[in-house]
Amino acid sequence: MIELSHFSVVVLAQTHNPTILNPDFLRNTGIVPGEYKIKNFICTPPIAQVIYEEGISVIAEFEKIQFVDELLERLPHESPIPQIAVNYIRTLPYVKYTAAGINFAGHRRFSDHEAVRAFIRKRFVKEGPWTNSQNEAIDIGLNFVYSSGTVKRTININPGEYKKTEEDSEPIVVLRYNHHLAVPPNDTDAIAAFVLDWENAFKQYVEFSDNIFAGV
Repeated sequence: MIELSHFSVVVLAQTHNPTILNPDFLRNTGIVPGEYKIKNFICTPPIAQVIYEEGISVIAEFEKIQFVDELLERLPHESPIPQIAVNYIRTLPYVKYTAAGINFAGHRRFSDHEAVRAFIRKRFVKEGPWTNSQNEAIDIGLNFVYSSGTVKRTININPGEYKKTEEDSEPIVVLRYNHHLAVPPNDTDAIAAFVLDWENAFKQYVEFSDNIFAGV
């Protein structure tokens, strides 16, 4: 089973005003629970960010709003960010939302860096001069894009490192997944339904990872 390390919801919008984002706005409108405690707050003309001690971050820019959950032990099934994202767009229905993305990232640990390289090369790449250039270490990254109507799935596979401590790390294969929906401007209902159906996206992510790492 892949180890999940990231879960976020991103909503794209036209001419969204990031300065509207502040802790009072999020609390008073009920976008986030009133008991959430502020860890940090930044507000500048191009970007605003509210970070909570509960592990939730809301980041607003002119063309997108990000909702990030950093508390790994509850990801994804107990995460509040899908509902927080829906609360946000329904509180500001006049903003021209154009798309939404559900993002996951996870990894599989390997014994050493050569095992990572060998796994990616043997699983996905045909042998040839490009896989053995003067016995140099070759790190291969892959990008798959699947499109169906207004939905697009993008999957990235790359070698990486998992930091256990500042001094100690493990080689890993990182699997990132973006489940993206494009909508006509201001179709908040379609975006809300898409975001609240995040479990379907996660199921596809898990099935893809199981197929990739089958037999490992």
